[in-house]
Amino acid sequence: MKRKLSTFLFGLLFLVGFGILAYPTISNQWNTYRQSQLISNYDSAVREMTEEDFEEAWAAARSYNQTFEKNSIRSDVFGLEESDSLENTEYWGVLNAAGDGIMGYVTIPKIHVRLSIYHGTDEDVLQTGVGHLNGTKLPIGGESNHSVLSAHRGLPSAKLFTDIDQLMEKDRFYVHILNEDFAYEVDRILPMVEKDDYDALEDALKIEEGQDYVTLFTCTPYGVNSHRLLVRGHRVPYDGELESTPVDSMVQAIQNYYMLYLLLGLGITALIILTMRHVMKKKKSGQPGAANKPDKTTVEESGNDRQPETEEKRQSRNRKSGHKNREEGKS
Repeated sequence: MKRKLSTFLFGLLFLVGFGILAYPTISNQWNTYRQSQLISNYDSAVREMTEEDFEEAWAAARSYNQTFEKNSIRSDVFGLEESDSLENTEYWGVLNAAGDGIMGYVTIPKIHVRLSIYHGTDEDVLQTGVGHLNGTKLPIGGESNHSVLSAHRGLPSAKLFTDIDQLMEKDRFYVHILNEDFAYEVDRILPMVEKDDYDALEDALKIEEGQDYVTLFTCTPYGVNSHRLLVRGHRVPYDGELESTPVDSMVQAIQNYYMLYLLLGLGITALIILTMRHVMKKKKSGQPGAANKPDKTTVEESGNDRQPETEEKRQSRNRKSGHKNREEGKS
């Protein structure tokens, strides 16, 4: 009983430890899968739009961008109270093709990031994807445009912008809005801006005449979050470099979800081992002769059933033994 209990406790501790170690990877794989589904839904909604729909959507987005001349990060530009909802603003209705608050998605090939861009930077948004800083212009390209996209680093549940510090000048990232793809080349990196230095932040995120910028905005250092990391890119021509073949898509899917496949394989392997062990145990207990083998208890009981030796028989056996010994001595 003690051996079974210790085995059970060891197995339980192993599973708990494995779960703690594997949680970040498994959770990130799940978030990657979820983001892939959201992006697929967004692309499906875009494909259903007509040319008139696109013209209307782009016109509304450009009109919104013309409502302010400079970016602001000091406060909520809508002046919303906690009880108010972003969904009640004009901003929410712009670039919202699927009606779920996703305005597009961003791709950063170097660090294997492909995430939805949401309206606003509420905490529930930043836990899973990228938020558009609502005090800055929409990421629709064009002269005198500077949009800011923000995401977390170091979350145990999702990778997001964790590896953004690996980007260097000349690296590219891509913003996909409706039926347009915009390419941006990194030209400026500010690795340590104090989070409360709003003057420095607004200067870094300001709109420059004639320029088309997108800045990736996140916290730093990793796990401390006392400063801000800003990676700015200027727009360059997009040559379709992200287009992939079906084979490329399959390879990328395997790379994205390798942990899910690994866990599935481990689960199947464990199930096969347990099944084989059960079958072998059942086969061994059912072998011919196993049922005919006398039980130790039965042998002991049958030995105890023998009749006790009488005194007369014992004396006769002793006489025979003495006679035999004398015969052997004479010879």
